[in-house]
Amino acid sequence: MDSLRAELQNDMRSQYEQEFKMLLRQSQSEGEAKISQLEEKVDSLQQENSVLKQRCDTLYHTNSMILQRQFDEEAKVVRLEQDIKSLKKSFDKTKRKANYLEVVHSNQQWEYPHNIPTMDELSSLGFNHDDSECIRDQIIEMKEITTQMRMGKQINRMDPGEGFLPNYDGYWLHYDEFADALTEYQHIINFYEDDEFSFALGDTPLTRHVLDLLQHALQHTHFQEFIFYPNEIGGMGYINFIANCIRDDIRLKDLSFYRVNFESLRDIDVLCAAVNGSNLLQHMTLANCQIEEGNLVEIFTKLKSKTLQEINLRENDISNLRATDMNEFLASNPCLNSLTLSSNQFNEQDILHVSDALSQNTTLRRMHLGCVDDLPNNWCLLRSAVFDFTSLNAAFNSNHYCHVTVLRHDKRPIDICKFNSCVDPTLNRRKKIYCILSMRNIAQENVACFESDGIRTQHLPQILSLLKPFSEHYLHDKNGAQDGIEQNSLSITYEIMRNWKMPELYNFELKSGVLNS
Repeated sequence: MDSLRAELQNDMRSQYEQEFKMLLRQSQSEGEAKISQLEEKVDSLQQENSVLKQRCDTLYHTNSMILQRQFDEEAKVVRLEQDIKSLKKSFDKTKRKANYLEVVHSNQQWEYPHNIPTMDELSSLGFNHDDSECIRDQIIEMKEITTQMRMGKQINRMDPGEGFLPNYDGYWLHYDEFADALTEYQHIINFYEDDEFSFALGDTPLTRHVLDLLQHALQHTHFQEFIFYPNEIGGMGYINFIANCIRDDIRLKDLSFYRVNFESLRDIDVLCAAVNGSNLLQHMTLANCQIEEGNLVEIFTKLKSKTLQEINLRENDISNLRATDMNEFLASNPCLNSLTLSSNQFNEQDILHVSDALSQNTTLRRMHLGCVDDLPNNWCLLRSAVFDFTSLNAAFNSNHYCHVTVLRHDKRPIDICKFNSCVDPTLNRRKKIYCILSMRNIAQENVACFESDGIRTQHLPQILSLLKPFSEHYLHDKNGAQDGIEQNSLSITYEIMRNWKMPELYNFELKSGVLNS
């Protein structure tokens, strides 16, 4: 039995080995077939990848060429635009020169058509010797100006009839010829494009007919500056003429009035409406115009220009700024950066009103107040608006934008605060903080004053960070002491760090609850 069992086991083992070898050969054959198929797929994928890579290279090259071509086209467009601008500029210059030469050529045979009245002719009309001489000089001057315009001469300031003259009916003939030449003078102004031209209308008494002639001429000829003096045609006639000149002039930048009397609120309304409608006007002067309180209120209320940068109201006997809302006026003219109020009748209350306006304004960059030395507290009031050094918080909240000047009795201009001299208000504010720290450092009072200033411990690193930039500037500035900055920042830093945890500061922090929290 045992031998039979052993024989059966050997037969089964042999059979299993044969089947295993057969399965192994079959599995090996199938594995080799699959490997072969995978190798074929890999070869196929490699070929496809090679084709795709070639296509990508081709597309990248094509795209690069397209981008380069696009870049070249854009550069070409930019060059063409520059060439077009250059050609247009050259064409405009050539056109201006052609118009200029045409005017000069057309007037080569021109002669002044009117005679100059003799002294005897004027005497026969009842004028004395001095008046006759003034009239002749004025007409001769107008003839010279008219002739220069006809010949294409450059006249940067045109003032037909500057100064008061006797009333003479014969003026209008010469003004008629002057206005006719003025109509064509725009071509000469265009030719001298880089120069500024101004038109001044003086005290010479003019009729409405002459004003109409000038207004028609000024519709075609545009100046950068108008200067107006008083004229016999007062009231709305003269003011309407001025307003029309402002509205018609598309190049006007400067507007000045000297001794022109604005008699009513309607005059101010008409003027403000014309100024508000001007697109380039930047500077306006109303000097010695005797602006009454009501008219000043009207100006501050109605003037809302989007371009006006400077207003000069000197010599107007203004004596009640309290009745005007200067804060609203400054806020409604955001482009305004310069205001002159010199030679007026200000009192201490007016200076206080100016101080209040400055403390709330962030657009004005320059203010000139003229001579205010005879007011008892003016310096303190004005200086406190631009630099209140009673505390760090007060200095921080001061006006850091406006540069305020006044005149002493010897007419020497004095800066109220030199710390507003920088364009950057942040730099001005930091200089003021540094100045207070420097002044307190002399008596070693900085940390002791932090309690009254409301400065907490966590604020000290910010204060210390202010010291280094200004120390490097002021330490080597010999004029630094003139600005109230005398102490080296190292001395200030040492004082603060040495007294960092002094009892006063600790008690303040304890009372405020900072240490407990």
